[in-house]
Amino acid sequence: MNFPQNILCVATATTLLGLASVAPADAFTFGNSGILFDTDTTVNFEFLQSHGWWFGDFGVKDLSTGLETLLISETRNVDPGSGRLNDNLGTLGTTKAVLPEDAFTSFTFNQGKDYSFFLKSYDKTTQGTRGAHTRTVYSTSLLNPQLWNTPITLTNNNYDESLNERTVNGRDRVLFEGNLLSGLTLFFEDNGIGGNNDYDDFIVSARVVNVSVPEPTTVIGLGIVSAAMALSRRRKSSRGC
Repeated sequence: MNFPQNILCVATATTLLGLASVAPADAFTFGNSGILFDTDTTVNFEFLQSHGWWFGDFGVKDLSTGLETLLISETRNVDPGSGRLNDNLGTLGTTKAVLPEDAFTSFTFNQGKDYSFFLKSYDKTTQGTRGAHTRTVYSTSLLNPQLWNTPITLTNNNYDESLNERTVNGRDRVLFEGNLLSGLTLFFEDNGIGGNNDYDDFIVSARVVNVSVPEPTTVIGLGIVSAAMALSRRRKSSRGC
């Protein structure tokens, strides 16, 4: 896949990822305004951590067809022995919230199609199993209830304290931190705006696959060829040819 210099729209900000030797630019959107690529693009995902009492299912939804693809799912709602004291921690492991074989996955976004991530939450039954569906939140803000459209302040994020005290729109139930080329982190808030707004309920990383840029030797070689052609033209000009 050819994926040179990109314009990355993350949350409400647009960042130019400069690769000076690469042109033209391929544009894509990957944030709270939606997910849209102008070429078929594969992204790798990895479960990092969760902090919440509910079971979580993370996936991607094709907005044109309504098809939902489950990417990462919790086998346990929390790690054994976890509770309020460590904010219902869920980690990766054979006896933890997410099994090792379920923690890594990839998805190919088709050219020109609109997508959104989702997080579905499920109650824990008295037997410790998955119960009734509780809530779904989306990374595309406009898919979340309009009544959440009010500023809220992040508090008590137990994965990245630097996010605390940040003010965001309540319909932004996911924070996108970083960039998709070197590694992006998605922080989900599984409650509505009446919840704790800690944005650490389900955390995954995302990184684009098969980024193609010219090798340094290729760029240097092209420079030598260009210089030789320019020199040849100057010589012909000086001879009156």
